[in-house]
Amino acid sequence: MKRLIVALLSIAALCGCKGVRYDISGTMAQDAAGQIYLVSADAEQATIASTTIDPADGTFRFKGRVEEPMLAILTDDNESPITALFIEEGKVTVAYDENQGSYTASGTVSNDNFNAANDQLMQLQMKYYSQAQSGASEEEQQQLIEEYNAAIQSIVDKNQDNILGAYLFARMESGNLSAAEIRARLDKFPKKLRETKMLKEIEEFAAKSEKTEVGAPYIEIVAKDSEGKDVALSSLIGDGKWVLVDFWATWCGPCREEIPYLKAAYEKYADNGFAIYGVSLDNDADAWKKFISDNGMNWTNVIGIDENKDSASADVYGIRSIPSNFLIGPDGKIAAKNLRGEEVEKKLKEIFE
Repeated sequence: MKRLIVALLSIAALCGCKGVRYDISGTMAQDAAGQIYLVSADAEQATIASTTIDPADGTFRFKGRVEEPMLAILTDDNESPITALFIEEGKVTVAYDENQGSYTASGTVSNDNFNAANDQLMQLQMKYYSQAQSGASEEEQQQLIEEYNAAIQSIVDKNQDNILGAYLFARMESGNLSAAEIRARLDKFPKKLRETKMLKEIEEFAAKSEKTEVGAPYIEIVAKDSEGKDVALSSLIGDGKWVLVDFWATWCGPCREEIPYLKAAYEKYADNGFAIYGVSLDNDADAWKKFISDNGMNWTNVIGIDENKDSASADVYGIRSIPSNFLIGPDGKIAAKNLRGEEVEKKLKEIFE
């Protein structure tokens, strides 16, 4: 009897009652690569599985199991992306569209709904770029951005029971929400989705974000300046000073666009007690040093990336995208956040004039 129980437990473990079984098949276009790979669409880009394409008819098939539903990418021998697809329960079919010259995945709820959603979002993106090239006003551009964000929210609302909704919420919608709004939205997803890696990360982000809301006390940062000396954020706080903690990087285009505005604000209000604590997320320290020198960024600059390419300072402030900034008052509390363009100087004018 004891052996039977042990055997049954072993079978239960091997049968994989936990996880997601996938079955993905399709046909590649003529002269396609000989090998095809299923790769996770996260930062790790780990290979989930690989298979050979049948040279006779171009067909392929993946069958297996993953721990949870996820977004993946099909790539070829040259690591070139073929198409994105959602791994979830059910059979997924990948087909080549000669008219579009691209592949699409269908057959499951998330993939079918993604195709329709992608068409809608692509149309809005094309309209945005078209308006930008035709010299549309800032108000018109902002209206289209709001329309795009509303479309994302609507798609998430319609897909809160599948991985498409979870993915769009985590990667696109949540970045525009406060911590309280994120928690309210998370509560609408079923438990099985809230337990996925991506939604757990968003829940953790919300917890960190609550600690950096307006009115919260600042969080200490200690990082090295261009001379290799440790500089604490606390060394700038107090005594009537207002400090802008600015997370940025030289490789970030929107960050570079903010520099003229920061320079103007610093030159105008530095004598009044305004300081900037720039936290760079650059991996190349030499390029960062040259950049701040060439661009006359004469405020306190530190590099927030360690030898493991991690950033503890960005992590504690819940940074998910850059540029991001926090204005800290003399009382050590966050007075404003994510001031962009002329908003920095406008806020300082309210304070000092």
